[in-house]
Amino acid sequence: MHWGEMLISVGMAVVAAAFYGLATFTQTINPADPGPAFYPRIVSLLLLVAAMAQAVQTWRSGRAGEPRGTQRARAGAASRYVLGTLLLSVVYVFLFDKVPYVVGAAGFLLAVMLLAGVRRWRVLCGTALGYAVITYYIFGYVLTVPLP
Repeated sequence: MHWGEMLISVGMAVVAAAFYGLATFTQTINPADPGPAFYPRIVSLLLLVAAMAQAVQTWRSGRAGEPRGTQRARAGAASRYVLGTLLLSVVYVFLFDKVPYVVGAAGFLLAVMLLAGVRRWRVLCGTALGYAVITYYIFGYVLTVPLP
């Protein structure tokens, strides 16, 4: 079994359950409205389901039969990916207010996908730019959340 993947999946499930429990926002203006806790709770439930599905898939796949060299190489690549993503996330948060949203989000996604091994430039640029533009539109114009 790939213990790192299992640990991350279970950890994400715990975080999702904690977020669900912390989403206790109330509103008294319109009792028919689901209120401000609705969206965070839905996202938390979806994250919990996805994390548990990943944990089950990891448990069923069990990679115990792989040779040690393959397990070490996979662990080294996973460590570089996790540490690289963590470092990129810290840099992205630091630069969030200093760089326009579309540029920062597209650059962050481009770098993370390169770390993950995606090498087709059409996929890299299309996904990064598409995601950045769509989320900018949704947050900036539909939800009227101010973005840099």
